[in-house]
Amino acid sequence: MVATSATFGIGVALVVGVIGTSVIHLSKGVMKLGIVRMREDKGRELANTGAPTLAGKGRSIYIAGMLMNFTNPLWVIVANRFAPTVYYTSMYGLGLVSLLVFSRLVLGEHLDRRRITGAMVVVLGTLLIGAARIVSPASPLFLANRTTVLVIAGAWALAAPAVARLMRGAPIPAQELMFGLLGGGLAALEAVLKGVSQSVDGAASFLPGAGPDWWIFAVSFLGAAGAFGMIQWSYLRRCRVAIMAASYDVSYVALPLLVTAVAVSGERVNALSVLGLLVLGTGAFLTQGTAASLEPASVEGCEVGKDPGK
Repeated sequence: MVATSATFGIGVALVVGVIGTSVIHLSKGVMKLGIVRMREDKGRELANTGAPTLAGKGRSIYIAGMLMNFTNPLWVIVANRFAPTVYYTSMYGLGLVSLLVFSRLVLGEHLDRRRITGAMVVVLGTLLIGAARIVSPASPLFLANRTTVLVIAGAWALAAPAVARLMRGAPIPAQELMFGLLGGGLAALEAVLKGVSQSVDGAASFLPGAGPDWWIFAVSFLGAAGAFGMIQWSYLRRCRVAIMAASYDVSYVALPLLVTAVAVSGERVNALSVLGLLVLGTGAFLTQGTAASLEPASVEGCEVGKDPGK
């Protein structure tokens, strides 16, 4: 009965992961679409063409995407109740498929064969890591050393905006890579901190039990806010959402796995997980290209050396 219950919990966490990642990935595309529409309307106003305004529509689209993105903590909380955090996060790369379709068909982003292949490799890497945790069950994060987790989270939170500012003027692919890795790491640490705090009497729960755990739970929302901010920052630099999302997924999947191995006694990264991480890294590399390989419109949209979102 215990084994059946554990299997059921893992299944629920995986399903919640698939639904959650699809909603969150699409939210990034919807927010980008809203920004594009508002920017187009601003251009019409400056040109004084008298064209009908799309500002209200653009704002509505952006707000809809923002509300979709704000559901991320809800998916994490529900999944953590049924299984350790790594089961939820291991599904995150699957949402990249829906975002790729949206980016190509709705946003009109240029995605060549190499980048599409890279995104599919990222998806494969996440599936390998998910399979690894099914073969070798993960320990719940509420057993982790809280000091270790908080130090890792604090260091990442301080480093992310500093590195982002240093990337101003860097080549386009490098900016997309770093914004994705940094933002994905902040979002992953939100899930990790919630996993650490969601327990009552040594068992997983929807909400924390002890007073200190409530503080960790509250602080975790700063990770979600930081990830949201990194996404908006990258949009102001006009980086392509689909390419940035691939590296975002790498951090989101890999970091909880590594933090669990470091902070939970007796945990380790098994061979299949290592293979999954290598595949993830390969996928992230394939999604990146040189500035010369981008279409002219894309190069103009994310100008090197010019930071509209500093």
